[in-house]
Amino acid sequence: MKEKILASFDRYWTNILDRAPEITIGLTLLVIFIFLGILIRKLIVSRLKLRVKDTLLLNFIGRVIFVLFLIIGIVIFFNQIGLGSAAGGLLAGAGVSALILGFAFKDIGENFIAGFFLAFSRPFSIGDIIEVNGLMGNVKAMSFRNSHIRTFDGRDIFIPNSMMIKNPLINYTKDGLMRHDFVVGIDYGDDVAEASKVIMETMKVTKNIVQDKDQLEPFVIIDQFGTSTINLRIFFWINTYDFLGSTTVLKSTVMQSVVRQLLKEGFTLPADIVELKIYQEGQPIPLSIKNDDTTPLNSKK
Repeated sequence: MKEKILASFDRYWTNILDRAPEITIGLTLLVIFIFLGILIRKLIVSRLKLRVKDTLLLNFIGRVIFVLFLIIGIVIFFNQIGLGSAAGGLLAGAGVSALILGFAFKDIGENFIAGFFLAFSRPFSIGDIIEVNGLMGNVKAMSFRNSHIRTFDGRDIFIPNSMMIKNPLINYTKDGLMRHDFVVGIDYGDDVAEASKVIMETMKVTKNIVQDKDQLEPFVIIDQFGTSTINLRIFFWINTYDFLGSTTVLKSTVMQSVVRQLLKEGFTLPADIVELKIYQEGQPIPLSIKNDDTTPLNSKK
């Protein structure tokens, strides 16, 4: 048994030595095609950069080009070492293999096709702020299988590309504009028109909000007649290219400026009025009063 195993290894080793030139040439051609794939990928991507500004699409095209050259190099390598029939069978059976693998690796194939559509439909680019299925962050990269986003609290999330296709996708930086609003309540005795004028004047001198661009100006409406206040809703536009600064710091600054100016002009911003009803008429109301020594004095009124 031992002699048979050694004889088999000896035959295989002799066969490898006899085919060493073909194997060497095949490996050389494979390496050449790999380098050609890298070179042509860089060349095409550099040319496309002059016309296409989408980094996501450029990266995807570059990967496809490299994979094609790699496959060609592998087929040539098989042919060179005498496995041409295997290479031909591999290509001929690609349709059947794709069907089998489609069932076996449904999610992988689904994500790959979704990545292909995302790369060419371009709903987002590298650096955009997007939200999908409750996940929000900055787009960092996209591969054949998933997209990499980084959330504002520093988490790296890899979202399957199929999720991007199946769920509504919100791009906050597609055109760099987004509208914000907030509510401020004034007293029923105040002049609503004058309060609206004060708010508009305050908004006009507030920096960093979008104004006079395609009629995207701030405006004020009466939103609701509340229990104790007339609620005014203020709308204004922000630049989402500075997403964190606009949605957090800027919105807070605008709200503070409006409230400060209304109070300065003498407008009242009352709290909710609470009505207390006593249904046991004629009965004493228990009270607990504390004096300066914080000693409770119980009495009835």
